[in-house]
Amino acid sequence: MKVGLREMLFLVLLAAIPLGAYFWVFKPTNQQIEDQRCDIEAKAQKLASLRTAMVGIKDLDEEVTKLKEAVGFFEAKLPQHHEIHNVLEQVTRIVKRHRLETKSFKTLKPEVLASYAEQPIEMEVGGDFSAYYKFLLDLEKLPRITKVKDMELKKGQDLSNKGLMKANMELVIFFDETAVTN
Repeated sequence: MKVGLREMLFLVLLAAIPLGAYFWVFKPTNQQIEDQRCDIEAKAQKLASLRTAMVGIKDLDEEVTKLKEAVGFFEAKLPQHHEIHNVLEQVTRIVKRHRLETKSFKTLKPEVLASYAEQPIEMEVGGDFSAYYKFLLDLEKLPRITKVKDMELKKGQDLSNKGLMKANMELVIFFDETAVTN
């Protein structure tokens, strides 16, 4: 068989068809497939992280419920502003029970905060140190939330009466702020 120009051209054309198919069909299609594979992997990772987050959300709902119960518990311990005098009476009874001398008892301006308010009280009491210590222990046992914000203890001036002291303190009573703002 004789290979002429016509046959040569036919062989070149025959070889050019697969090369053209590779560059214009297969290579772009393979690139699209690879891009889609990367996209699928990225979406699978997002889906996995969402599944992990969904597990956390179920636990989060339980945690929110527990926190709401805790907030309810502490709100129950916050008296209304008009009930502050009851707490002050309890503090006064504790002072008298421990035979401490109240030298001053002054309520300061209430401070309204986010969802509660604070009623600061400046007190000056004197007496036996162990009685004062028992007074502080009884303050902790009050059903309402209270805090000793500032305290200064001074030894008694009379050396013949050892154990006597004077205490200046700021007692803070927490209460429901809605009574003040409404």
